[in-house]
Amino acid sequence: MEQSKIENLWNFSFILMLIINALVFIGFTMMTPILPKYTISLGATMSIAGLVAGIFAITSIIIRPFAGFSTDRFNKKHLLVVSTIFLAVSALGLKISYNIYTLFFFRIVQGISFSVSVTVINALSTTYMPKERIGEGIGFMGLGYILATAISPNLGLEISSQFGFKYVFYLSCIIVMIAAALMTMIPYNPVNRENLNVSKLHIKISDFFAKELIVFAVLACLFTFMNGVIGSFLALLGDERHISNIGYYFTVNAIVILIIRPLSGKLLDNKGLSIIAFPAFIMAMMASLLLVISSSLWMILAVAVLYGIGQSSLSPALQATCVKKLGPSKVGIATSTYFIGYDAGQGLGPIIGGTIAGKFGLTSVFYICAALLFSGIVIYYLHTLNAKKAKSKIVSENLNNN
Repeated sequence: MEQSKIENLWNFSFILMLIINALVFIGFTMMTPILPKYTISLGATMSIAGLVAGIFAITSIIIRPFAGFSTDRFNKKHLLVVSTIFLAVSALGLKISYNIYTLFFFRIVQGISFSVSVTVINALSTTYMPKERIGEGIGFMGLGYILATAISPNLGLEISSQFGFKYVFYLSCIIVMIAAALMTMIPYNPVNRENLNVSKLHIKISDFFAKELIVFAVLACLFTFMNGVIGSFLALLGDERHISNIGYYFTVNAIVILIIRPLSGKLLDNKGLSIIAFPAFIMAMMASLLLVISSSLWMILAVAVLYGIGQSSLSPALQATCVKKLGPSKVGIATSTYFIGYDAGQGLGPIIGGTIAGKFGLTSVFYICAALLFSGIVIYYLHTLNAKKAKSKIVSENLNNN
């Protein structure tokens, strides 16, 4: 199916990709909030628990460029099925990990397989979207993540509380294997790849990372640092401050994202990135400062709303901007470059956050989040100024030449 011939966004292939994406994220995210507790139950400190949570994303950062390169060069469907099967197996591996060393090993396997699987899902899904609706399509693809964050973290916490950690890992494996089975139904013809004229053996640095997208990767990193902190330490924050039912944060956050995210894609396609980026960073910064003083469930839910608005609008907008700037022949590289920044924030959040929390307490971590989000505002503002200057210079040169 050639993208230039696709007129309807809601075609069979796109809908199937939506379902697959949702299942992968549901299976994966139910393990996120229980992993630090599970690690501590094995005798680890909070710093080690943060490292175990964060090593996943650090592994993803290393693998992302190779995932993007492989996505653009090789059979996307085969990569998707194999990586997703390994993702399911890694869930079982976490279950049988009765010491920190095996836990680290299977967490790294999980990081590698998740990185490849999600990169291919995002890249392949864009081939089933009309070119003029890529921003909107990527926004809807995020609904899988939204659904996952709405039910999975709280579900994981409840299952582990009622039945034990091992049943969370069992259920995760089953759900991800269902996704792998559905992947075999994807209509995919590798002959239709846009970049067949590129030799598989001719490798350049630009095949792994797009330097022109660095600023967007940095912005994603600064934004998702807080997401990594919340995902890993919110349950521990609830215990520390005696806030019951704190898992409802994920449900409220997901509902907000569900409402906002489809609208943000259309807004990006029509108005550009700036109208989304500045409000998103401001709301996320407000959410981080509110976490400093949160002492009740309603305050935590207010954080869920504020951060949800920022998250649901900025993340798909940054990803779609990267894809648009590089074009369809480099969708894998564009996607992986964006996710390098995204994963860096997700990984550094638990690692740095766990270290700081171990020495100064969880509250201090949220001050760090606020500072990083403010720096994101400054960086994007400077980027827009430079872009305007460059555009004005080109216009001036064209006028002089004429």
